[in-house]
Amino acid sequence: MLLDTRDLEFLKLTGLCRYMPTGLNRKYDSPCFARRVISNLQTHRLIKLISDKMSYKLTKKGRGILEEIGITFLKDARTNLKKNAYLGKLKNAHINVMLHLAGVNVYYETARELSGVSCGYMSSLVLRSDNSMKVLSSAKFLGILKLELEAYIPYYIEDRQSWMFPVFEREMYRSQVDSIRDVKEIKLILFGDTLEELWLSITPSGESVDIIDGRKSFYISLEEIGSEYLLIPLGRDGVLQLKLLTLCGYKDRISTALRCEENNVKGLFECDGWKDGMPFIIGIDFNIKRVLRGLKQIEKYDNRLKPVVACLPFQKSTYIKILKEFSTIKPLVFPISLNDIYNVFPETREDNFKIEPVPKKRGDYIEVPEVSYSKTQIEVIEA
Repeated sequence: MLLDTRDLEFLKLTGLCRYMPTGLNRKYDSPCFARRVISNLQTHRLIKLISDKMSYKLTKKGRGILEEIGITFLKDARTNLKKNAYLGKLKNAHINVMLHLAGVNVYYETARELSGVSCGYMSSLVLRSDNSMKVLSSAKFLGILKLELEAYIPYYIEDRQSWMFPVFEREMYRSQVDSIRDVKEIKLILFGDTLEELWLSITPSGESVDIIDGRKSFYISLEEIGSEYLLIPLGRDGVLQLKLLTLCGYKDRISTALRCEENNVKGLFECDGWKDGMPFIIGIDFNIKRVLRGLKQIEKYDNRLKPVVACLPFQKSTYIKILKEFSTIKPLVFPISLNDIYNVFPETREDNFKIEPVPKKRGDYIEVPEVSYSKTQIEVIEA
C-alpha cells in the first residue's frame, strides 16, 4: 500500500505520545482515527496493540517509515502498564490529540521554539524524555500551549483526590515559559471527562483536606498559584472549544454576529458588548473567574441590569449551576447554537484534511509492501 497522510498523522501522533489510546474513533471526528486506517497500520506491522489493549505503540518498522521522511522520536523507557505513570501518558496523549484536531502544531520540541509563534504546543512528554530534565518527572503539567502573547499550562484532573505540589509546579512551568520571549501572561487549562465533574473536582467538598508533604488538592493549589484557568472537557466538545480559543479575535467575531454594540462603559472590563440594554459576556473559554468578575462589575455599575453569558450548548447546564451558587446577580445563560458557531467560524467545520500519498525526501512515495496474514495473525481492532 502507499502510505497516505492519514497513516502518517497517526504514526506521528503515536511517536509523540509513546502510547496512543485505543477507541479514538469513538471520541473524535478525524479520518486519521478511522478503524480502517488503524487496521491497515496494524496489518503492516507499523503499530502494535499493547497487551492491556488500552493503547498502541510504534514498532521498529513504524519508526523506520518515519525516519525515511526525516521524522524521529526518542524511544520511551519501558513503562509498567500497571503503574499510574502509564495512565498519565494515556491522558497526556488525549490532550495532544485534542490540540492536534484543533489545528495546533503539537510537535515543538522546546519551549524556546514557541517564541514568535502565534499558535503552537510543546508536550511535556518531550521534556520528560530529556535526561537533563528528570526533575520534571514529579511535575503534573502536560505541556505549554502558546496562543498569541499568552501561555496556557494544561492539567488533567481525575477527581477531588487529584493533587499537586503548587510551588514546585509553578516553578517548573515558569522555568520553561521564561524561555519564550513574547509571553505576557500565563493561564491554566484544566481538562477532565466532563465540565461538571471538573468543577466538582476543584471546589471544596466541606470535608477536611489533608496536606501531606506539601501535596495539596487542586482547589487549594489553584488558589495558591493564583492564575486564571479555563475548563475544557475531553472529546468532541472540547475540541470545538479549543478550535475557537485558537482563533484570534473570536470574542469580537461572536459579538459582531450577535449584533452587540461595543462596550464603552468605564469599569466593565470583562463586558464584551451590549445589546438591547443588556451587557454581554462571551464565556466560551469557560474562564469562571473572569465571568464572575464581570458579573460583579456589572452589579456594581447597575444591579438592575440583566447580564447575558453567551456560551456553547454543552456549557449551559454547568454555567447555570455555578452562577446560581456563586453569583449574586442572576444572568441569562445564552447557548449559541452549533449552526450559528459554524456560520460565524466556517473554519471550525470545514475538513481541510487532504488524503494523499506521502513523499520521501527524494520525491518518490513511501510504499509499504502488501503482506497477507491469516486472521489469527492479525491483532484484533477494538470493537
